[in-house]
This record gives sequence, C-alpha cells and structure tokens, in this order.
Amino acid sequence: MLSTPDIIDSYPDLKTLIDFQHFGGEKVFHGRVKTVRCFEDNSFVKKVLSNPSDSEVLIVDGGRSKHCALLGDLLAQMAKNNGWSGIIINGYVRDIEILRNIEIGVMAMGSCPRKSEKKDQGDKDVEISINDITINPGNWCYADENGVLISERELKI
Repeated sequence: MLSTPDIIDSYPDLKTLIDFQHFGGEKVFHGRVKTVRCFEDNSFVKKVLSNPSDSEVLIVDGGRSKHCALLGDLLAQMAKNNGWSGIIINGYVRDIEILRNIEIGVMAMGSCPRKSEKKDQGDKDVEISINDITINPGNWCYADENGVLISERELKI
C-alpha cells in the first residue's frame, strides 16, 4: 500500500503539497502528471479529462479562486470512466456528497456550490506552480491522506 510518509523517508528531496482535502472515493492514488492552468473556467479541465488515461493524475492550478468550483460530479465520473487515477485542484470542487462515492482520487482546497465559467480559457500541459512548488507535465504524483508528493520521475515503491 502506498504511504507518503514511507516514500518521503526514502526520497527526502521530493516536493510536498499540503493543505488539500480529500473529496473523492479513493484516498490513495498515484500516476504520471498532466497539468492545466485556468482561472474560474474549467473548459480545459473538461478537455483533458475527456481523454482516455492510463491512471494519470491531473493537477489543476486554479489560482485558489474561491469564487467557483472547477470540478463536480459529472467531470469526476467522466475522469473515472476514462481511466484517470486522480485529480488535484488548487481551487474548489462541488457536488461533494456525490464525489465521495466516485472511486477516483479528488483533492482540492474546499467546496463551493457555484459552477465555473465556460469561456474556453486556460492552458494545458504547461509548467504550473502551487505553493511555490513547480510541477511539470510528466512528473509523478503520489497522494494519500497524509499529503501529496511530486517526483520528477517514477519511483520504485
């Protein structure tokens, strides 16, 4: 079983993301990272999650906006159906009572009932920065109830 405390003990130089809450049905997940940068518009989140995935993790830099949610139950279910392992939102989610029953990792700052704009604005597969941690597409993410670790390469765990 994946344990971020055990991983960080073995790989102490890994980047660590904290302050994220679990909302999905899976509390332990990992995979190669895909990235999206967007602000109050989840169009690019939907575009990326609509593609098939081999257990990847989408990390979204939503600028910590509290104005709206960048992910809800429909996108989370679509991601699960398309093979994604998890989604981490530097922002907010909604439909949390349904998200907890979808067997996918979902982490975010909190919940907000308002849906996002749909203006087709954002960037995908770009370097993002969350809490002064730089994350690139192709990095690896390891997450559990203790936190999130970011590695430049896949780890032997």
